[in-house]
Amino acid sequence: MKNVISDDKIRDFRDLINSNSNFVYQIYKNKGGKNLFNLVCSCLDWITVSVRHLENAPELDKNIDTKSMQVYSLISSIDLISESIKQLHRVFVNENNIPFLGEKKCFNERLFSNEDDNEYFKTIRACFGAHPVNLNQSKSKRFASWPFESHINSGDLCVHLYSRDINAEDLLLNVNINELLKFLVIRYDYLDVISDRIESLFSKYRKDLSDQMIETKSDPLEQLYILRNESKKRLDNDYYNREIDDLIMIFEAEVTDPELVQIADNYKESLLPLIEEIKSNLQVMNIVDLENDSIVRVRSKLGGQLNYELSKFYSWVYGDRDDPLLNYYFERFNEVTKGKFNFTSCDEINLTFLKAKLMLAE
Repeated sequence: MKNVISDDKIRDFRDLINSNSNFVYQIYKNKGGKNLFNLVCSCLDWITVSVRHLENAPELDKNIDTKSMQVYSLISSIDLISESIKQLHRVFVNENNIPFLGEKKCFNERLFSNEDDNEYFKTIRACFGAHPVNLNQSKSKRFASWPFESHINSGDLCVHLYSRDINAEDLLLNVNINELLKFLVIRYDYLDVISDRIESLFSKYRKDLSDQMIETKSDPLEQLYILRNESKKRLDNDYYNREIDDLIMIFEAEVTDPELVQIADNYKESLLPLIEEIKSNLQVMNIVDLENDSIVRVRSKLGGQLNYELSKFYSWVYGDRDDPLLNYYFERFNEVTKGKFNFTSCDEINLTFLKAKLMLAE
C-alpha cells in the first residue's frame, strides 16, 4: 500500500489552489451565497490525512481481528478520498452529478451485479466496518458476520451476510485489496482532471477581465480611484490593494508648506510610472511583483535610526486605534530631520503619511 499513491499529487493540487493570486479563494469564498472555499479546504485536508495514513500504513497483520480493523481503516481512508474527490468535482467541474457514475471497472465477481463501482464500494464499506450490524440490501435487513480469511483466489477477506428473514440464505461477500487499491488510484488520479479544469477556469477568468478595458484618467488621483475598484474586481490582491491605497493617501495629501510643495510635487511625479504599471498589470491580469514599488517602499538610511518609531507609526497609519506615543514619534522624526518636514498631530493622516515618505526618500 505504501507505494500505491503519494502525497506529491495532493501537495501539488494544494499549491494550485493557492496560486494565481488566490483565484480559487476569491471566486469560491462566496459562490452563489455559499462559501465553497471552506469546502475545498476541508477536502484538501482530509485527502492529505488519508493519503499520508496510507503511505505509512503497516503491512496487514496475521491476526484476523487486527487485520479486519486494518482493512476497515484502509476502506475508510479510501472513502474519505473518494468523497472528497466527489465534492471537488461538484465545486469545479459539475455540481449536478458525480464522477464515475455507472462505471464497473474495479470490482470483479461482485455479489450485487446491479451496483456500479461507487455503489459497490459503499456496500463493501458498510459490510466491513462502517455499519455491519445494520445493513439494507434489496429491501431486506442483513447483518455481517465476523470477517474471516477468504478461501477463493480473488479474495483477501470475506463476511457472511445474515438475513433477518427466516429461512433466507446467507450471502458471501469477498473483498479484494488490489481491487480496492484500483478504486483508490482511479479516484485519486482524478485530481489531475480537476487541476486542468481549474487552470481552464482561471484562463477564461483572465481573458474575460482582460477584455474589459480599464478607464484611463489624466488625473493621477482619479486614476487611482478607478484602479482601487478594478483591483477589488480583479482578484482583490492584498499587495496591489495596499499599493493603491498608499498611493491614494499620497496623492490626496495637500502640502501647504512652501518649502515642501516642490519636493512633494517631484515625489508624486516619480510615482506616475508605478500607477501606470499597476494599471497595465491589472488590465492583462498579470498580478506580479511591481518593479516600481521601490519608490514607495524606499529603503532609507533613516530607517535604521528610526526603525522602532517607523514601525509604530505605520501601525498607527494602517490601524484603527490611537497611539498615545504618536507625538513622541513625531518629535523623533523632527529631531532627526532638524524640523524640515514639521511633523505635527494637527496634520491630516494623509499629509503625515506623505511627509514620512518624503523624509525617507531624501
